[in-house]
This record gives sequence, C-alpha cells and structure tokens, in this order.
Amino acid sequence: MLRNRRKLTALGLGLALALGLPVPALAAAPTAPTGPSARTGPSAQPGAHPVTVTLITGDRVSVAPGGRAAVRPGAGRAGIQFVVGRERDRLTVLPQDALPLIRAGKLDRRLFDVTGLIEAGYDDARRGTVPLLVSYRPGVARRAAAPLAGARVIRDLPAIDGAAVVADKGDTAALWKAVSADRSGARLDAAGGVDRIWLDGRRRVTLDHSVPQIGAPTAWAAGWTGKGVRVAVLDTGVDLTHPDLAGKVAESRNFTEEADPDDIVGHGTHVASTIAGSGAASGGKYRGVAPDATLLSGKVCEVYGCTESAILAGMQWAAAEQHATVVNMSLSGGDSPEVDPLEEAVGTLTEQHGTLFVIAAGNDGADGSVGSPATADAALAVGAVDRDDALADFSSRGPRVGDGAIKPDITAPGVEIVAARAANGQIGDPVGDRYASLSGTSMATPHVAGAVALLAQQHPGWTPGRYKATLMASAKPHPEQTAFQQGAGRVDLARAITQQVTSEPASVSFGVATWPHTDDQPISRNVTYRNGGNAPLTLDLSTEFTGPGGRAAPAGMLTLSTSRLTVPAGGTAQVTVVVDTRLGGADGYWTGRLLARAGDAVAVTPLAVDREVESYDLTVTHRDRSGALTDGYYTSLLGLDDGSYRDVYDADGEARLRVPKGRYGVQSLIIVDGDQGWSEVSFLAQPELVVTGNQRLTLDARRAKPVRTTVPQRGAAPLLIDFTAAWGFDDYYASFGLWTDRFEGLYSAQVGRSVSDKVFVGSLASQWAEPTAPERSPYFYGLNELFPGRFPTGFVRNYRPADLATVANRFAAGYTGMDNELVVYPEPDYNMGGSAVILPVQVPGKRIDHLSTNRTRWSAELAFGERDEDGWLQPRAALESGPTRYRAGHTYRDEWNKAPFGPSFPQPRWPEQGITRTGDTLVVSLPVHSDAAGHPGGSLNDTEQTRLYRNGKLLAESPYPGYGEFTLPPGTANYRLETSATRGFTDLSTEVSASWTFRSKRVPGDVPARLPAMAVRFTPPLAVDSSAPAGRTFTVPVTVQRQPGAPSGRVVALTVDVSYDGGKTWRKAALKKQGGAWTATVRHPAGPGYASLRATARDDAGNTVTQRIIQAYRLR
Repeated sequence: MLRNRRKLTALGLGLALALGLPVPALAAAPTAPTGPSARTGPSAQPGAHPVTVTLITGDRVSVAPGGRAAVRPGAGRAGIQFVVGRERDRLTVLPQDALPLIRAGKLDRRLFDVTGLIEAGYDDARRGTVPLLVSYRPGVARRAAAPLAGARVIRDLPAIDGAAVVADKGDTAALWKAVSADRSGARLDAAGGVDRIWLDGRRRVTLDHSVPQIGAPTAWAAGWTGKGVRVAVLDTGVDLTHPDLAGKVAESRNFTEEADPDDIVGHGTHVASTIAGSGAASGGKYRGVAPDATLLSGKVCEVYGCTESAILAGMQWAAAEQHATVVNMSLSGGDSPEVDPLEEAVGTLTEQHGTLFVIAAGNDGADGSVGSPATADAALAVGAVDRDDALADFSSRGPRVGDGAIKPDITAPGVEIVAARAANGQIGDPVGDRYASLSGTSMATPHVAGAVALLAQQHPGWTPGRYKATLMASAKPHPEQTAFQQGAGRVDLARAITQQVTSEPASVSFGVATWPHTDDQPISRNVTYRNGGNAPLTLDLSTEFTGPGGRAAPAGMLTLSTSRLTVPAGGTAQVTVVVDTRLGGADGYWTGRLLARAGDAVAVTPLAVDREVESYDLTVTHRDRSGALTDGYYTSLLGLDDGSYRDVYDADGEARLRVPKGRYGVQSLIIVDGDQGWSEVSFLAQPELVVTGNQRLTLDARRAKPVRTTVPQRGAAPLLIDFTAAWGFDDYYASFGLWTDRFEGLYSAQVGRSVSDKVFVGSLASQWAEPTAPERSPYFYGLNELFPGRFPTGFVRNYRPADLATVANRFAAGYTGMDNELVVYPEPDYNMGGSAVILPVQVPGKRIDHLSTNRTRWSAELAFGERDEDGWLQPRAALESGPTRYRAGHTYRDEWNKAPFGPSFPQPRWPEQGITRTGDTLVVSLPVHSDAAGHPGGSLNDTEQTRLYRNGKLLAESPYPGYGEFTLPPGTANYRLETSATRGFTDLSTEVSASWTFRSKRVPGDVPARLPAMAVRFTPPLAVDSSAPAGRTFTVPVTVQRQPGAPSGRVVALTVDVSYDGGKTWRKAALKKQGGAWTATVRHPAGPGYASLRATARDDAGNTVTQRIIQAYRLR
C-alpha cells in the first residue's frame, strides 16, 4: 500500500489526479490532504497537486501530499471556524455549524472525513455532486416529503424509509441552509421531513481444494446441488460469457453509475462461480458449491468501490423483486455502535421477505474490526480460513463494535481460492486462461452462500434464521480459535445436510462484566434447542471455555442448569447457561462454545463474555467563563496507550464515561455562540491524564487566558490561525485543532502537568497578509510557535523583524490566460502537521515573506491554471520548494517559474524518490518540469511515457512521465531508462525527454539504493518573461546534478547542443569548464523565436544521461 500511495503522488507531477485517472478501489491508498492547509508529517512527497473536496456545507478542502490541507469557506460563510483532526495520513475537517447535528446523531461524521471522501472518489475532479442517503421522520411518507432544498432524489430506498439524493456541489449552500436551520442540531426541520443524513459512502469488495474442504461433494452425493434456489450476487457484475457461468444468470441489473454492465473488475465473476460455477472450462475441477443454483447478478460495485445507495437498491431488488433465498455480499465497510442504513436494510428485508444475507466480515485482520453490514444481527457474517482451517491473518475479528456481540458467525475457505476469471477483469493471479486465484473474506462468503443454497433446496420452507442456525450449529470449530475469530467454526456441509438440532440464539453473548469482579453477579442466558427430526433426542451438554492467551476456565466459571436435555420430535427444550465472572482471574475476552451431542451429531453454540479489564468511571464537567455548567463544548479523549478515540458529551455539561486504566490526552473547546459563529472559544488541553481510579475532571474556561500575536507590518491581518494539540505515538502524531481567522475571543489553558515532547506538543500557527486585497499583498507572514511538552495557558507575543527570517520571492511571468496560487506550509520538527492559506501572487512580480524559525522548516507550492465556474483553480502546472530551515534576522532570495523547465533530482523526501532499486524492484519518481532554480515541477501533458530497456530490449513501460515501478531480473545487466512528455498549453518546454544508462543488479535488503543517475541543469540569465536577446552571443551556465545519495562519480564528458528550429537541426555550443560547472556559449539568430537545448553527460563509471528540451526559452 505504501508503494501505491507513492505512485499516486508521483502521478500528480503530470496532474494525473486532477484529471481523475481511475484508481482501483481495492488497491488505492489514501491521497494525502492541502488552505487553510494541513500536513501530517515528513513522509510527504512533493509534486502532487492539491485534490479538492467540497463538503456538504459548501466549504472546500484542498489536499496535497503529506496531509497538507487548505480550507476555503463556502459562499456566505466567511469567518466560519473549523475543528480539525489529523491522525497519520487522515484528515477530518468539521465546520463549527455541523457539530450540533453530528452530536445529535442527525448528520454522518463521514461527510467531513476528507481523506475518506478522496479515497471514495468524491473529490471535485472526479465527482460534481455530493451523494447522500436520507431517512424520513416516522410518519412522513416519501411522497409527502418536501424536496430537500438544493438536492434531487435519484432513488427511493424503502428498506431504510428514505432515499438516495445528490446535490450539485455548486448548490450546497441551499442544501446546508435547509439542513442547519435549527442551530440546536436536534432536528432537520427545514429539510423536507428528513430525520437523518448519511454520506452515500463506498464499501470495499473484500476457489478447487475449498469446495471439498467444506463438504460440498457429500451434499452433491445426497442429491443437493442448489437446483431451483435463487442466489443473488451483489458485486461488480458477472461475466456472462465465461463457460462456467453460461446460462447460470437468470437476471442482471446494473445499479452503478458505470454504463458498462460487464464485470470489469473480476471480483463478482469470481464470487459467482464459487457459488454456482459449472467448472466447464476446467473439466469440473473448479466447480462451485451449488452448481445448479440460479444466479441473479446485481452490479453494485464499480472500479472505485460500491456506493451504499447502489448496494441498498440491489438489496431491495434481490429480496423484494427477485425473491432471492440468499444474497451474497462480498463487501464491507467501517462499523460504528449505531445502526447504519445497510445494517437497517439487512434487518428489514430479512424480516419482510425471508431473505438471508450472507456477508463478508472484512479484511482488516484486527480485533473489533468486523465491518458493516456483516455486523447486522440478521446477517450471516463470514470470516476466512486457509486450506488447513487456520484463520487467515487478514480475516476481521470481533467483538462487534458497541455491544461486544459475537461476529463473525462462521468461517469458510478464503485463501488462494481459484474461480472463474472475468474476460475484462483486472484482479487476481491468473490460473490458466479462464481462472484466477484470490484471497479474502470476499472469497469465503460465497462458499457459505452456496451452502445456504444447498440447504434451501433440501428445506425450501425454512426461515433465514433457521438456515443460519443450522450452518452455525453444524460448523467445525477450531480448538485454537476464539469465538470472536471464527464464530461457530468453519462451515461443514457434510454435517449441515443431516443436522437436526439447532439453538436459539445461534450464539450467546453475555456482554460486559464491569471491573472489579469481586462483586460481580452471575449472568445467565437461556438457550433453546430445536429438534427438527421425527424422534426425540437426548442431548449431552458440555462447554469449552477459555480466556486470554488460551487460559482454561476454572471450575464453576461456566455452568449449565442441566447436563442432559431431551428435546421432543419437532419440539424445543431449554437450558440455562450461567457465567460467573468472579472467577477466571484474567481480565479480557473469554470465549468458547456450548456443545450438544446426540451420538455422532453435535450442535455448536458460540459463547463469549467480556471480563472487563481494570476500568474506571471518568466524570468530565464543563464550565464556561462565567463558571456555569454549559452544553457548548466539543471534547474528546485520546487513548495514549492504544490510540483509541472517544467523544465526550452530555447536554447537561457533565459527561460520564467508562475507560480502562491508563494514559489519556484530553482536548476541549468550550464555546459561546454569537450571531456569526462562535464569539468565544476557550481551548483546553491536558497533555496526559493518568486514570488509576474513579475520578472527576473539570474543564473550566475560567482558567483560560487570552491568545494573541501581532506582526511588525501595520494593517496586516491574520487569514488563518491554526491552534493545535498533538499527541505523539511511535511513528506519528494524532492532533486536534481549531482553524479560525481571529484572535478576538480566543483563550487557552493547560490542564494538568507538562510532559515530554515525545508525548505532547502544542502549536499556534498563523498566516497574515494585507486584508483588503490579500491576492495582491506585497508581503506575507508565516508564524509557527511550538510548545514542546505543554499547552499554553494564554499566549501573547508581538513579533519584531529580528525574530523572523525574510524570503524575497521573485516570480517570472506565468502562462497566458492562467491564474496562480501560492501556498506556504510550515513543517514543524515534530511529525504533527501544519496548515496554510492559499493566495494568488502577482506574476511577474515579487512578494516578501517573513517566517518564524522556531523548530520549523518551510515549503511552498506554486500552481498555475484556469479557474472553473465556481472560481476554483484547475492546475495545469505546478512548482514546489522543499522544506527549508531559515535563520531569524537573515534574508534569502528565491526565484520562481523561470525557464528552462526540465528534469531534476531534488533532495529526496521519501526513500524511493529519484531512481532507486530495492531487491529486484526499480522505482522511478522524479520531476520532469523543474524550473531553472530547481523547484521540482509537474505539468499537464498531452503525451507522456517512461520506458525501461534491459540489454537493449524493452523490459517494461509506464504511461506516466518520470514515474514507473518495474520488476527486474536479479542479475547484472545494462539498463536504459527513458522518459518523455509533451505539452501544448504553453510555448515553453513543449517537449522534454531524458535517457539514462547504467548497470544494475539485485540490491539486497529493504533499503532503496540510489542509482548513479545525473541531470543536466541550465540556468541562463533570462528576463522575467523567460526570454533572451535575439541576434546576440549568449552564455548559458550548465551544471551536472548527481542524484543525492547515489555513488560518487566524476563527469568526464559533457556536450551541449542548441537548436533554433524546434529540434530539427542542432549545432554544438562552445563549452568552458569553471570548477565543477560549465558555461555554454551560443549565438542566437536575429528575430523572435526559441532556443532548444540538448546535452549528454558521462561519468567515470560509464553512466550517462541525455536530455532534450524543445523551446527551452524564448528569443526576443
């Protein structure tokens, strides 16, 4: 995933992200966020241009690599303030007027998860609407509901008593005005009878030895093949031309926004053939579990993932219209304690239509990570095992978030499953021409759906609950796996088709027994056994129960009301199971199973209890600046031992929560509403709260003192204030902050003692310019004050000129018809992020920047492009400066955007930047359009490519300039790497190409080795319009830049050529060496035109570089 992220950011050099290139949802890693702008750490990679997201509020967040993020309030929202959360490479931006609705449970928090919106493809370059799900208030029929202002209904969703709606991003102001009319957040009164609004998010789509492994051949031998049973597959579609699926699909429906109904991913075809494939293309070897079942294909997933509205529509279609007995959903998403729309739909459709939903547990592989909608009570949630029934390391485990219930319910084979390969599919390791191997709970799920189809043929009148109970009761438990890992165990069809005894409930959760356990009361649950046979059964009952680390339960911890139970034919009988958590010794999860045996028959019922670890009640009281209890606050608790996050809120101002013993960070905004947003904010932070007993914490705004800074320039005003509290973990900081534009009414206080800067850092950053016309401001102030180990109790500082470094920026002329934007980012020494405003600058022109120097470096990005109809810049070219540390009282000069534009090797900011090899992988990631001063640059190109040759033969290629990731043979060989790009929106550097030759072999270890590559850099003394005088002799300074960190070498040969006819003919330039550099002397012809440059350099090891820049600079 790390390499994928680097690929995406490298593509930004060609504005690939701005163009909306497709990024497969299964593989794409998050694109990092950027005005006010936020940064999440030094792993940032330069060159990728900002990705912009319009929020439901109309505010726009622009995000650049490394978590740099900039927010611009929507129309009519000047002065709005934002609560900002950063964790690793994730960014959340919460406008102040959204907080009451989120707190009241009326608005989905995911609507403000900027990183998640980009991952879903909901950024502005790829989507022009905000997709939403709404549910109506009880008693409000869809037909009676007034239209949601600024939005239109695209699909009714009866299963959630709501609809899917979209709002054009240009119309979000009207939508938000309706949504936020009630400032208390208790209701959405102006929103057309709408009770709640969710993001229409995207879920992720998450086979020969495996079919026998679950006992399918035994069921086939008994005559059960799924004949007559309708099984719906809600996935990426199905390749109807595959021989294994010919004639298998009775109905198909496309619910996605993709026009092509075909499976262009390959996931759905693989899943469908696991359920009901004939195996025709393999002589029956890769036959599905229920080969005679009838398939229904609902395409609900695209390349980018699966929108929730499409999933909901597909579920309605499968259950209500197509009357499917079972629905396979090999997809998953995040879960929360609340019931989300997909979970609600599973319950509703199961009850109304008798459909069983078999759903993948997810591939997160961690405790408590089972994804929605597998978490629905009625769902049959499926984890994954390998061919030896060992739990797959990626298989999500329970307990369920919120209540500790047992999920997954069952497991099935999901590792290296071979099944049908879609003709136009993109995923999987090929197995011959017709099949592919895939792993995931997505692959396990269709094994269980197929098993349901066999049971449904055998017992066509059963309820969904009975199919689920039968498969769980007959499952084969693994003795070393907990109930939260495997549920009842691995599905076993050979037993399922003869299973007569089932239990209700099918699994038993005893919930949480609070610590301490000396006074615990026994917890009892009743389990009812059903005998589906024609004769009474006497069941011998026993339990298996273990705790953390496999610790055996002591005698008396788990008891039964009886050890033997007779269940009449067709009847039921009940046993009481009692857990006594005073016993056991070890705190944590205790799980196991209740076993009911009758001869060789066994019924399995999973059991679990959470014997709470040492935990205490924490009561948090909030008081405003008058000392009164207040409901105007936003408080959260961050677990410093485990990274957990808890919101703290109760409307009476005093909230109580249960937390494990340990260390926590506390952050709180105590707010006073004014006519235009918050009139007063007191920011309180406790760097470390140690909880060792029940305790009270008072967050009192009266302790907070004023926060204010000033700058030397009279009349300057802050455009952004970023006030942040950040907590350190092993390799990242998690932070909580406030973005505002005024110091009036801003207060702060530390609660508790100071700590090490490895635990906590506070920061106060601000950016200033001329307030009436900041886009023409001749000056800029960037301040970043850090407070290692503490949070300031008030802060007042009046900066003097001697406190700041001065950077005199000069900007060469831009591009005809284009605007520009410059962003200057603070990069603190701590990996905690930073923010910035986006401002245009005058080109040609200059701006004087005044920057603070306290533990901070500064970087900048300059983008050029046209503005869209809403006034947002659509970049065509961009440059950046790497992180630079300045000294107070010193003046520096920086010159931007002067030609020629060509390849360069900037100081690397991540391990593979440049041209590197690790093992047998060669990574190319370098800017192709850096300016003369060396600012790394990227461009929107008309044509572009990168090719790698080995011993003179083409080995691999990439469709991007200056980027590629190539697998090489291990032995020593001669390589030639070529890259090129052409562009037509400017008359400068219309064609840039470069070629490197070098020898390389396998590089042992996992540290990238930098290869001996060079770049020839030209720095001619050009005018501000990147022109030189025509008809004169002209001297061009030349340097050969070696890749930083590459083996040392000496340049032994250099040639430079010049062309005045666009590269048709070339003439040699006279070279003169001066120390480690050269000057090339050329004679310009008379009249306007262009000079093109070509150069070749060779070092003493025989490595070479050849570069060509067509129309490198103008002649006037």
